Amino acid sequence: MTSIKNNRVSIEYFKDSDKPYILYRDLRDTYNETTGYTRNTRNLSKAWEFISIIFNKYELKEDLSFNDIDKLLNDKFNLKTRIYCAMD
Repeated sequence: MTSIKNNRVSIEYFKDSDKPYILYRDLRDTYNETTGYTRNTRNLSKAWEFISIIFNKYELKEDLSFNDIDKLLNDKFNLKTRIYCAMD
């Protein structure tokens, strides 16, 4: 497992499991603990590499939010994410 986080979102990459996936949590919504994960595995390593590059850029790191990561994973890499409320 590899992880990255800022004040808004926490992202973890589970690449050693049977089916690798990316799990991301909204750190600002503490009441619902909104969480998302990827369902597809194609382009998963490319998506993680892209996210890592973005987080290494100081200008972008603090501005990334849960919704930005969700749109990136769905629109750019077509990973078909699923979002749920962890409090349920």
